[in-house]
Amino acid sequence: MISESVDIPDIVPVMTLKGVVLFPKAMMPLRIFETRYRQMLRDVLQAERMFAIVAERENVSDEEADLELPFEVATVGLVRVSKKHDDGTSFVLLQGLERVKINSIVEECPYRKINVSLWPTDVDSSSAQLRKKLSVELDLNRSLGGEVSDEMIEYINQMEDDVAYVDMAIHTLGSGTLRKQAMLEVQNLGKRAGMLMDDLRRENKRLSLLKDALGKDGDDLAERN
Repeated sequence: MISESVDIPDIVPVMTLKGVVLFPKAMMPLRIFETRYRQMLRDVLQAERMFAIVAERENVSDEEADLELPFEVATVGLVRVSKKHDDGTSFVLLQGLERVKINSIVEECPYRKINVSLWPTDVDSSSAQLRKKLSVELDLNRSLGGEVSDEMIEYINQMEDDVAYVDMAIHTLGSGTLRKQAMLEVQNLGKRAGMLMDDLRRENKRLSLLKDALGKDGDDLAERN
């Protein structure tokens, strides 16, 4: 986890990627192979070691398809590991730092740079007890054979603050890109956690019904035998 305080520059390089949403505190492995991103990596390693990850909008018009249109909220990350290979590609381990709102695209060449402002999380009375409630749904999903694993529970339980706990739970679970992006954009922690709990409750209900149905089928089969 990040312990040091890091200042986010107003202008940062960015990778605009389809189907990828990064949350603060999360670790994201990346393979850097495009020429523009190789240059970007060389530059950031000589500077603050920071660049942003933003999801690319999909289902756009044919005229917009090549523009790599980004969503409005991204996450700035810090390069924790960078290993260059003999073929010029690199392995990078990026750790999310902060949510940011994209104000504008300021450069496209040799790689995209964006002007950003912080997009902080609001923690208020609606966030009270959310961690306890969320942990109940996560434990239930694990017991029902869902995506939640023992390793995930052990990992997120190490998070000291509730914001990190919620964000890591969202990042780790396999929700669709649009749903994750929607949660990334929500500033209120209680609302963000509520979105995840709604998804978990629907999935837990489905898994519970499936378990009951399989149990009944097993009983019928036993009676026929």
